[in-house]
Amino acid sequence: MKKGIHPQVHKDASTSCSMCGAVYLIPSTVASMSIETCRMCHPVYTGKKQVDARGGRVERFKRRLEKTSKK
Repeated sequence: MKKGIHPQVHKDASTSCSMCGAVYLIPSTVASMSIETCRMCHPVYTGKKQVDARGGRVERFKRRLEKTSKK
């Protein structure tokens, strides 16, 4: 192996979740980083569905249709 070409590995790099605030200490080439979702808050791992505040396409269409039919 050539010397000086490999990145430095931080054994206790801080990785924080921006949604739930959990902090993990894992080996990484970056000293600290932030991720959007982690295994503690991701819906695939928790089994909880994320509720869309706007609703689906059908619901939005029905709301628009109701507004136009009232006029």
